[in-house]
Amino acid sequence: MTRRVAYQGAAGAFGEEACHAFLPDWLAVAKPTFAAVVEAVRNGEVDRGMLPLRNNTAGAVPSVDRLIRENGLVLLSSHRLPVRMHLLALPGAGRDGISRVASHPMALAQCRKWLLEAGLRVEEEANTALAAQALARSGDLGKAVIASENAATVYGLAILARGIQDAQDNATTFGIIGPPEGERS
Repeated sequence: MTRRVAYQGAAGAFGEEACHAFLPDWLAVAKPTFAAVVEAVRNGEVDRGMLPLRNNTAGAVPSVDRLIRENGLVLLSSHRLPVRMHLLALPGAGRDGISRVASHPMALAQCRKWLLEAGLRVEEEANTALAAQALARSGDLGKAVIASENAATVYGLAILARGIQDAQDNATTFGIIGPPEGERS
């Protein structure tokens, strides 16, 4: 039987990348929120959860530690995932025509200097890959997103700028969560 691990977001999310990197033989299952990941682990829908804990540039991911603790789950292990941020747009969009950029608040924080220099208006989204998915459906040539190269591939977006994170050693620590020892499958 295939073991399942939940992550927050959609295909192309850094959480999905962490699932493939740290639990490569497990089936990665997308959930819309961090709380939904925790709930899926708590109710046994999945065997484990993969959640971002901290980024070495932007700091701790708000509310994740509390969600784990308040739901009676435990951190089983943590792993560091190098994270490269890219500016993605619809094919045919030009950098000069972009006025807005959307992404998860943690991703925006990891690119703060670049965004300031670029002078783009920022919009917060629930997840980098969900932002990419929404852009692909929108047809909006004046908007870009900050997300992974994988998100560009999954949603057919063009990469306008590569490696726009403030720190070249940018990395996020992901935690694998599960039930306490006596309750694990």
